[in-house]
Amino acid sequence: MDPIAPITGLIDKAEDLLGHSPHPAIVSVPIGAWAVSNICDSLALLTGDDRYDDVARVSMAIGLAGAAGAIVTGLRDYSHIAPGKPSHDTATAHGLGNAVVASLFTASYILRSRDHGADRRTGFVSRLLALTGGGLSLYTAWLGGVLVEEYGEGVKPVMEDQQSHDDEDKHGRGRLSPRTPLGSYPG
Repeated sequence: MDPIAPITGLIDKAEDLLGHSPHPAIVSVPIGAWAVSNICDSLALLTGDDRYDDVARVSMAIGLAGAAGAIVTGLRDYSHIAPGKPSHDTATAHGLGNAVVASLFTASYILRSRDHGADRRTGFVSRLLALTGGGLSLYTAWLGGVLVEEYGEGVKPVMEDQQSHDDEDKHGRGRLSPRTPLGSYPG
């Protein structure tokens, strides 16, 4: 039996419900949480207020938990991009870049948790790792946008389906495929 079958089965069910991969929705959790963490690190440096360190650490942990879901769904989406496609190299760079981002935030979280446990202020290296991860995440998010917007990964089948519906119904198209459990957007 495939050991990851329960996970891929859950992703399949989410795709059936949503009408698309859950990856684009899940990635907002680590991106948002890590942005909050970077902002709080900056505020802690500017103000000297230790409460910002606490918020930065907690939001970083939330981002790491969300990253686990983003990794699983991202790998699943990546497995559907054939190695010969022009988008494959971009998808590879996106995935590897995000592995570096997650590693930077993980290392930062470990260091700042040690500092917190020893009742010390978050160290410079912890902040530098997190800010570097935050900066790199902007680039990897842009690569994700390139995959969708320029290469149409995960989009073209939907667009083609909508085009066929447009040809049948000149009154516009629904926002969701009628084949999904959520159905068409009433309009």
